Amino acid sequence: MQDWLVPCAVFTMIGFVVWVIFSTIRRYKIASVQGEVARTMLMRFDSAQAMLAYVETDGGKKFLNSLAHEAGTSYGGILDCMRWGVVFLIIGGTLCWMHAAQVVDHDAQIAGILAVALGVGLEAAAVISWFAARALGLVGTEPKGRN
Repeated sequence: MQDWLVPCAVFTMIGFVVWVIFSTIRRYKIASVQGEVARTMLMRFDSAQAMLAYVETDGGKKFLNSLAHEAGTSYGGILDCMRWGVVFLIIGGTLCWMHAAQVVDHDAQIAGILAVALGVGLEAAAVISWFAARALGLVGTEPKGRN
């Protein structure tokens, strides 16, 4: 069991770190380009009337909506936390169950216990985030549909 567990964990960790780095760079570049386009668009208006006329068009409304910050963005982070918590709970529970059935050795049980602990921590973080977001008024009592 140990012969393949450590290399698999190392390659998974390296892959995850590379994915996080590249996805962060990609999001940064997209945000930079969007910010530059928005700045350029706003600089082209020579008067308030021209800007108001543009905002009243369909393209102007879409542009203005792209600049606005959605109030319901807290749901995404909370749901992601819950989703990953459930995944870790299932993986950890399965590893612990497999150890109890004597399918895997003691190292798998340790990995299972750590995965369960991580899953419980993620679920607790999701619950705390939900109550904190509600207390700060970032989310309502019911999720709002997207427009």
